[in-house]
Amino acid sequence: MNYSIRAALQSLLAAPLSLLACGGGGSGSTDTAAVSDASTATTLTAGTTSSTGDSETGEPTETTLGTGDASTTTTTSGPTTEALPTTDVTTTTTTTTDATTTTTTSETTTTETTGGNPLWDTPNLWYSVENHLMYIEIDPADGSVVQLVHNELVPDVPLVHGQNGLTMLEDGSLIGSRESEEGTQIYHIPEPPTTENTPAQATFLGIVPNDGNGPPLRIEALYTDCDGRVYLMDTGEDVGSSDGNRLLRFTGAYLQGDLAFEVITDLENASVADIDDMSPGIVDGEVSDSLGFAMDSDVLWQIDYTNGTGQLLAETDGTWGVHALGGPLFDDLQPRLYILSAGDDDTGAELRQVDLDGFANTDPLIVGPDLDLNGGYNGWSGLAGPLTECMTTIPG
Repeated sequence: MNYSIRAALQSLLAAPLSLLACGGGGSGSTDTAAVSDASTATTLTAGTTSSTGDSETGEPTETTLGTGDASTTTTTSGPTTEALPTTDVTTTTTTTTDATTTTTTSETTTTETTGGNPLWDTPNLWYSVENHLMYIEIDPADGSVVQLVHNELVPDVPLVHGQNGLTMLEDGSLIGSRESEEGTQIYHIPEPPTTENTPAQATFLGIVPNDGNGPPLRIEALYTDCDGRVYLMDTGEDVGSSDGNRLLRFTGAYLQGDLAFEVITDLENASVADIDDMSPGIVDGEVSDSLGFAMDSDVLWQIDYTNGTGQLLAETDGTWGVHALGGPLFDDLQPRLYILSAGDDDTGAELRQVDLDGFANTDPLIVGPDLDLNGGYNGWSGLAGPLTECMTTIPG
């Protein structure tokens, strides 16, 4: 993030920001996932919440999720989301005539996009399976796919073949997770390659510790907020239900191997299903980190990460991966939402775009390679990409 700009903006705020975020229920692990029934799923309108099973129903929200028009701002019944930070440049022109001096001042406003890193400042997406890393270049003109680049992932410690969580940091590097019954590995790719025949070197950071005498934690998804903090989705008792699901956040120096965490939200009794991947949200055309999107075995959700309430948006042709890209990454300043279908061990993963108004998805924009896996799925992964400059609305 541009922390100096963010700090200046925060000091001017007179009221707290509204709490905004994402959600979902099955998994890509070898356990049997609970898949929502498309024939009975009801698409809720903005301002409502839904419940699954015996879960609690959250309070109604008046926040509009998914509006793609970045030129308008909607006021909700509480604190509102700040617009993207801007930088004011003042130009002074002095004209002297005889004894009279006239000073004219004009202001030029420019949009602060992100942090200056090429991968953070351009539209791109990533997924990883087994010892493979895929980079997808997105066209800033219209959101289409320019190319998919497939490279070998080379970790310094072998990674398990399981569901892969993935998130991008502001420096363009990637944090990944690999889930199994024995625990969840965390790794770091400092310089993700964007050209072919360039192995992606990865550093093993450790295994997520449990927080007691319970079994090892099984992490299905990773997420980065507007302050650059990294979150983990704990799948709880199994990878096919929301029992024991929790949103966690790293508190230690995770890049140095300190994987200590805190619990942000207990999602076991929340009104969302089991979440497989997390994404920033788009609220009134702006990026939101607390009211976002999530996938659960092809079902697209809205979830408020601060309390676990959610709204079922649509059943899609995706599977687990989801990521929203902010408007400043595109020429038309319109945000876009993408999902990833997993395929199987014979068919490649498919990237699709989702309409932010009705949440219908397109045909595949590109099909990934068949990785010739020994079991699993060619798209057994979350979807990662950059954020645009935004103000966090997640407390702490």
